Order: sequence, then C-alpha cells, then structure tokens
Amino acid sequence: MPSTFTTNKNIEKPAYNSFVDDWNTPVNADWDIIDKGFGGTHTVSLTNVNVTLTQDECQNVHILLTGALTGNVIVSFPSGVSGFYIVDNVTTGAYTVTLDSDGGGPLAVAAVQDANTFIFSDGTDVYLADNAPVTAGTGITVTGTTIALQTPVTAANGGTGATSYTDGELLIGNTGGGLTKATLTAGSNVTITNGNGSITIAASGSGGGSGPGNAFAVSYIVVGI
Repeated sequence: MPSTFTTNKNIEKPAYNSFVDDWNTPVNADWDIIDKGFGGTHTVSLTNVNVTLTQDECQNVHILLTGALTGNVIVSFPSGVSGFYIVDNVTTGAYTVTLDSDGGGPLAVAAVQDANTFIFSDGTDVYLADNAPVTAGTGITVTGTTIALQTPVTAANGGTGATSYTDGELLIGNTGGGLTKATLTAGSNVTITNGNGSITIAASGSGGGSGPGNAFAVSYIVVGI
C-alpha cells in the first residue's frame, strides 16, 4: 500500500510493511516537517502581485514578508489547510498586505507593516489568532482593531474639552469642574489686543493725572543721615 499524508502539514504516514529497510527516509522527513512547524521560516518577497502559498511552504510557522510594495497585495493560505502562523511583515512602501484563504471564505486579516501578526487559517477563512475583545474605558472608543480617544477629550480625562480656539482665547476653570474658553476683558485705561498666538496688554489714557500719560514723580526727603 502507498503512504498517506496528514491534511495540514503533509506529514507522511507509511503504510504497513513499507520502507522495511529504509524506514529512516519518511521518519527523518517527517521530523523535519515537525521542526518547521515549531520554528521554521518561509520568506516571501512581495511587490504588487498576489501570492498563494503552497502546503509545503505553510509547514513553516513563521511567514516572513519582504520586498518593496508597489501596490496592495493579497497573500492567500492554501485551501483546506489549517494552522497557526506568525506573519512578520517587513515590507516597505505605502501599500497594504491582506492575509486570506484560497478556500474562498470572506474573513481576512491585515498584516501590519513592521509588526508580527498571529493568525489562524482554517482552510476557508483567516482569523486573528489572539482576538480577545478589548473593552473601551471612559473617553475611548474601540472599532475593530482601532483604539482611539473620543474627541474632544474632556477636562476630566486630562483634555480641554475644546477642538478649536480663536485669537487670544484662554482656558479658564469653571464651577462645573471643567474649562471654559474666554478672552481677557480690558479694565479702565487698559487695552487688550488678541493676536494670532499672542495677547498684548497696554496702558491707555492719562489715568486721571495731570502729567503726560501715566508718568509720575516720587520725591524722597531723607533725614537723620
């Protein structure tokens, strides 16, 4: 009888009484496959052409993506083959790499550049292997794999509660425990100019004195020295 092979890693299962004098041939090959399943690397150089991995290539646990991207690329895992993979995307170029299955399922995963993406392919779809839900705290939103601050960030969460300002506006504490945008109010004989990123405060008028402007004189009479 001929050998049979495992579904996912293509490990040879010799038939009874086969390889009587050279049993080491399939055994050594099988151990090489097992070794790759724990620590092997298969390197794929990408440009702008989609790539479908073979079953033998997917015997490796580590898939290293290299190359300068000139377009968005899809890397497909073989249909009917299951397994965990660490996909290391060290490509360059402002394009995306998507990991899917040649089995035609709708689920796929983005391989982020300069990061390792831990995935599981079931032969039909590709999933994030570690996709435990992330619970958003106060002032935070979680959408898919994106975590973002809600805007504007409130004063209670360390922000200002504002998104834009006009010339000369400052943030002033209020009785509600927050911040209010306000400009300075000029008092008597004071002018305030709210500029682009600046506030100028200057004296104006004579201040009620008889001399020019706000000029004044002080006389000291020193005795006993």
